[in-house]
Amino acid sequence: MSNIISFVQVNFQQGPKELNAYYLPYTAGVILAYVLKQNPDWKLDQLIWRRDPIEDTAQKLRHSDVVGFSTYVWNHQYNYALARRVKELNPNCLIVAGGPEVAIEDPDLFVKNPWMDVAIKMEGELVFSDLLKKYQTDLLTVPGLIVNCQGRAVDTGDSSRISNLDQLPSPYLTGLFDQLVKDYPDVIWNATLETNRGCPYQCTFCDWGSLTYNKVKQFSLERVFRELEWIGEHCGFVTITDANFGMFVERDNSIISKLIEVQLRWRRLDNFSMTWAKNQKNEVVDIVRRLVNESPTASQGLTVSVQSMDEGVLDIIKRRNLNQHKIEEIFKLCDQHNIPVHTEIILGLPGETERSWRNNFWRLFRAGNHTGISVLHAQLLENAEMNIKQRKFYKLDAVDVYDYMSGSYSNGEIEESIEVVVGTRDIPREQMLDLMVWNNFIQTFHINGLTTYIARYFARHDIDYSVFYDHLWQWLNQDLWWQQQFARIRSYYQEWVANGRVKIKVGDIEIPGWNLHNQTTLLLHHDNLIDHTYDLIKQFVQEHYEINCLDQLIRFQKNTIVYHSKLSQLPIKESFDWDFWGYLVQGTELNQTAGYEFDTAEDHSMSPRMFLENFYFGRKRNFGKAQIRSITRSMQ
Repeated sequence: MSNIISFVQVNFQQGPKELNAYYLPYTAGVILAYVLKQNPDWKLDQLIWRRDPIEDTAQKLRHSDVVGFSTYVWNHQYNYALARRVKELNPNCLIVAGGPEVAIEDPDLFVKNPWMDVAIKMEGELVFSDLLKKYQTDLLTVPGLIVNCQGRAVDTGDSSRISNLDQLPSPYLTGLFDQLVKDYPDVIWNATLETNRGCPYQCTFCDWGSLTYNKVKQFSLERVFRELEWIGEHCGFVTITDANFGMFVERDNSIISKLIEVQLRWRRLDNFSMTWAKNQKNEVVDIVRRLVNESPTASQGLTVSVQSMDEGVLDIIKRRNLNQHKIEEIFKLCDQHNIPVHTEIILGLPGETERSWRNNFWRLFRAGNHTGISVLHAQLLENAEMNIKQRKFYKLDAVDVYDYMSGSYSNGEIEESIEVVVGTRDIPREQMLDLMVWNNFIQTFHINGLTTYIARYFARHDIDYSVFYDHLWQWLNQDLWWQQQFARIRSYYQEWVANGRVKIKVGDIEIPGWNLHNQTTLLLHHDNLIDHTYDLIKQFVQEHYEINCLDQLIRFQKNTIVYHSKLSQLPIKESFDWDFWGYLVQGTELNQTAGYEFDTAEDHSMSPRMFLENFYFGRKRNFGKAQIRSITRSMQ
């Protein structure tokens, strides 16, 4: 008689609500594919992938001999509540927890979680297989575990790292997901693709950097290509989970070729994402350019990870960015070729000050990234060095928030939370709230595109971004509507910090914490206030600066904004007496006539709701900003 194993890896619904999109439970799948091959006397019963009611799911799991839980910030509360209930129903069931959120550094792990029998450290496939082999004997002889010995946490030592990743059977190619996909034809599946495993960096804010500082191991290209074929046939999304995609330029170029090939063959794989290499080369830009030009649905551009532009902060978090010259070179290449470029900066990192925080933006703007910047809040992840070793020294003031993970609207009965930094030794809470409001301002006007080219024009005329936006900020705070709007934004952030959530809407769109910095942009679009805002911008420029091409510069700037009501009219062609785009992007002369085509690769028939939601979900492809093409000759 076979022993029974089940596995739980649940996640939120993904993307805009009108998409019924979910992740395939890849981590569970790759572990199960290996352990079931190595332990043929074990049989898989349940593979839980969705946040269904706890009691219903526990009843399905109650007859299992072993239940594994893949645990991270988006499911740890659900997992722990479910595991606790399974243990009540079947005290003999062995509860095995793994993943980055299990507090393996906590000596009281099993005092706090007495229903948990075993925690797996690091990679799970080989360790879980050995665990099953010794299921009814002595688990203390299995390296890679922390075992609950009557409430005492006993560490069995470290397991060997998997040297040959191809010894792990693929859950896609072994058919482990075939029945799941067949049973739920209405779900748009997001597949996880590992082409390699490991990260050579040790960023203190990242639990991956803290736990897997190791040489990068690769899966064979043959396996990766075959997995892409399966994914292209069955899935609508693919997330490449390499920590540094593009690190291996020739290999990763061939993977992109295969991705484009399966997109074109199956016409089903509409979206993809990846985390690009942190120490980038120009060749990485070439890979992204191929995606933008050749993929039928290029869903993102290039991500240049910086987190902060301040050298002192980078030293503290053990992170080194590209040098300034290299960043400028890459941003310029992306700008010239209409490649969306995306950068993330994190508010609340240790050592960051109010001044250095604002300087992050000015330095990025000067370097050439203007519209692809995501403002994130620092998170204290369970096993990250920033949580374990830096929290006390830098006085990281954190609160539990419940709406900072994309898709958290699909929580169900158990809410997930994550600790978000809302104050530090160098930026106390009240000052942090002020910066959150300022972030909303800079997001609205520069990053989301209302004044991007106007500010770039004045920067070319020796009026720095810091000066332009300081003047604009002060001027808007004298306007009654903007005073009230900024006050509303501050009250929303106060509510978020105090209660761990906000409950506001723009139309019928809920604005959770993870999208609060876009609230003003959504409001301006929803309430048709864009044109009125440009009237204010014109007044501001006239009061502060002398410029003889203002009317046409504002007309050019307005054309770079995509309006939902004007989607069906795109592309549009406009002629100007000044070559703004050539001057600001290509380095040509300003005083010459020019014609441009303004267009978008977005779905021209998307609903108003999806349009607004995409200011967050489409941020990595610079959603809301038009693609610009020079057509001067054709208009003469």
